[in-house]
Amino acid sequence: MAKTTNNPANRETPLEAKNAAIKAAYENILKDIKEALPQFSSEYLRTFVEVDYNSLKIKCKHGFFSPLIHLQLEDIEGSLQITFSRNHTIKQQIGNYLDGLISRIVYKNTAESVTSIPIEDSVSSEIYRVDDFRQANNLILKGFKDGKKVTV
Repeated sequence: MAKTTNNPANRETPLEAKNAAIKAAYENILKDIKEALPQFSSEYLRTFVEVDYNSLKIKCKHGFFSPLIHLQLEDIEGSLQITFSRNHTIKQQIGNYLDGLISRIVYKNTAESVTSIPIEDSVSSEIYRVDDFRQANNLILKGFKDGKKVTV
């Protein structure tokens, strides 16, 4: 009878598995937010800038910037983290439902009930800075090849 051996190269470490779950959640958040954008009334609110920072070799791997939300996927000492911030000042323009929609999308995709590995401790909220959207937009205007500006 042949002896079965486990190849350690094919096994995922707990950190790798968690990072994969975080990355999948981040991609689902992006997909859901992009699908939700047509509900917003103005072209400005339906515009976003996406930047792939991998070529710059910094801790931020990907950024999504809009007048409504900023999302970032960051690598902090080998552990992925999702950081987001909502624009709370826009609530009067868009109403309660659309204002809360963005947060619901983030939390829906990172809840323990929908991920195979708990990742809620890898999600953080920060203060929204409209300058981040402007700076990302300027980066695209200056020809940064790993980014794009889209209006839906």
